[in-house]
Amino acid sequence: MLNRSLVATILLLLLNNVLTGQNQPFSVRGQVLYNPAMNDCFQQVPCVDDIALTEEDDWVPTKAAVNIVAKSTGQVAKTDRMGNYSIAASTNDTLLFLYVGHNRVEVPVNSNAVVDVKLTPTPIPVIERLMGLIMPAVDSGEFPDIGSLAEKAGVNRATARDMLWLVLGNTRMRQHYPGEFIPDYRFSD
Repeated sequence: MLNRSLVATILLLLLNNVLTGQNQPFSVRGQVLYNPAMNDCFQQVPCVDDIALTEEDDWVPTKAAVNIVAKSTGQVAKTDRMGNYSIAASTNDTLLFLYVGHNRVEVPVNSNAVVDVKLTPTPIPVIERLMGLIMPAVDSGEFPDIGSLAEKAGVNRATARDMLWLVLGNTRMRQHYPGEFIPDYRFSD
């Protein structure tokens, strides 16, 4: 039999979570921007100084759909043509912003109802290095391990997975990497 004070404490904690809205889904919205002038800069690595020199007016809404994934629920949203989005998330959630050719961004929600993000391009040499590893393997019917692919290319695992996904499309990604597949992610076959 449970101690009455323990039961009372558990009930108070549950009631507090309900009343304060902790871990309750709420709508997070925002805008995703990128800087088209930085694309030329990212032909070479590194380009960090140019990021610091950009003016606020240089950042514009993304031209295509950026995928936003709430990590705790796996819910996916896309930006509209003005870069705006809305997604259900909890206070302790993290949002992933994914856009082809751009670095992945992870932002903790922390009870913020508005989360705006600026994306920077993935440097061209990084993409070329990844494609040089992916294409020969896929052309020969092999499907490389994502972790070792990332290590060989000198990139993070997410970047390697995203480039592999771009090459394979949804159907082959789901077939050969079921643990990496996120429904309604970004590519259509």
